[in-house]
Amino acid sequence: MALKKILHIIPTTDFGGITSMVVDIWTNTNKSMYHFDFLSFNKGQYHETLVQQGSKIFYETYITQQGPLAYMRKLYRILKQQQYDAVHDHTGYRAIFTLLAARLAGVQCRVLHSHTNVAEEWNNKIMLALLKRLSVYNATKLVACSQKAGEFCFSKRPFEVIANPIELQKVKCISFEERKKWREELGIKDDELVLGHIGRFVPVKNHSFLIELSVYLKQRGIPFQLFLIGDGPLEQEIHQLVQQKNVEDCVRFLGQRADILTLLQLFDKFLLPSHFEGFGIVLLEAQVCGTPAIVSSSLPREVDLHIGLVHYLDLHGEIDSWLQAIVTQNGQVDHQMIHDHIKMKGLDAQAIASKLCTLYI
Repeated sequence: MALKKILHIIPTTDFGGITSMVVDIWTNTNKSMYHFDFLSFNKGQYHETLVQQGSKIFYETYITQQGPLAYMRKLYRILKQQQYDAVHDHTGYRAIFTLLAARLAGVQCRVLHSHTNVAEEWNNKIMLALLKRLSVYNATKLVACSQKAGEFCFSKRPFEVIANPIELQKVKCISFEERKKWREELGIKDDELVLGHIGRFVPVKNHSFLIELSVYLKQRGIPFQLFLIGDGPLEQEIHQLVQQKNVEDCVRFLGQRADILTLLQLFDKFLLPSHFEGFGIVLLEAQVCGTPAIVSSSLPREVDLHIGLVHYLDLHGEIDSWLQAIVTQNGQVDHQMIHDHIKMKGLDAQAIASKLCTLYI
């Protein structure tokens, strides 16, 4: 088979669920059969990784800034010059202008990939419905990371679910001594519970709930440290909320980190109170690291390995139920059993890469 060239449209080359997924898939793709290039709107930490793997990366300003026609003209020119066999857009219902440009450029395979089941920034339901319909109309294949994400973007149209993968080779289990050393370096006391959250500071991640939970834990005399990892537009607002609620001594901001899989192993509990998640790759990473997770009941169940590490709770229920789940002791974790479950469910990066590449045949 001749080498197939695919252009992936991703929001950013910085750390994040979509980018991590695409990087893991590209790492595990047969490069004698497929070549991936990327178009993105924000340069980030994964840029060099992708370049080292031989990819071209085209950066564009946001469509809202340059206008859809200017964006389409530039993309049309790129598609004609590079002669791509497929365009794979990971921006969901925002894909209309990408897919229309690809259609006009004669690209026969146009993949629309939904990674979310919510559109917080769109209050205009008519406009949102129109964007979805036009994006779907200009796609030739529909894919979603979960059943909910597909139903949200594609409504009743048939689609294929391809879960976000985990790169098992990236998970290096740390020893008890290493864990103790890390905790000492972070200033964690022996009697303190270590709670962690990983996610952008945006409304859907529900950081304000974590701060209210911190207040409750402190009032009940629970010794703990909550580590918030990530950045985003609401970070300063959450900083201010932490100060207002007087929990600066037990809430820590670590910013963007490249050592997520190590930090997850330091946590006694991982917290994910999101209002919505398309898939929740970080929850899969937590399970692979053997870290018990307490999460919102709104999360898709596809990410649960069903090995007893995920505890679902209602965001509208009693906050004390979160406290009880936090202080409950969990048993020992068999890491080999976790890896076996990942492979059994077909969630390892090699299996997902092979499945994804069948879209381009």
